[in-house]
Amino acid sequence: MSIHSSFTKKDLCKIIDKHNLNININLNRNNICKEILNYIDEYNLQYLYKENEFKKLSIKEKDNVILIAKKIKSFVKSGLDINKNTYKSQDDAISDAIYIGQYGDISSVRKAIEILNKSLNIEIPIIISENIKKTLEEKEQIKKNSVPTLQVKYGKFFVEF
Repeated sequence: MSIHSSFTKKDLCKIIDKHNLNININLNRNNICKEILNYIDEYNLQYLYKENEFKKLSIKEKDNVILIAKKIKSFVKSGLDINKNTYKSQDDAISDAIYIGQYGDISSVRKAIEILNKSLNIEIPIIISENIKKTLEEKEQIKKNSVPTLQVKYGKFFVEF
């Protein structure tokens, strides 16, 4: 048996790090798969034979979701004008937003739904995985820490011209 093709090299490298396996992550995906096969029984990694349950979309499906997100952004940027868009009503845009809301790991989906929520004053849920939530929180914390703040220092200072 071999490792299912839905597991990317990045996924396999995460598994290597998690279990602290002695495998060089600079190898290509094929060689990493061969090496991981030696550890399958020892570390209970039989789930690698099945399709990756965390990978929801194929490339074609992902492109379609991103296209829908672009259409929603265009709809909002045009002032919600039905005549300037492919949507026949606001309900069509909302139903598309609800459909793509389950793919909140894609940044363009999050942005499209956020601007639609603001413009229509509604609340369409965005489903985001824990890994992406953690990454977004870290980015937000970095952004908050990088904002310049006023620092007051006391003492005598000499300025020469």
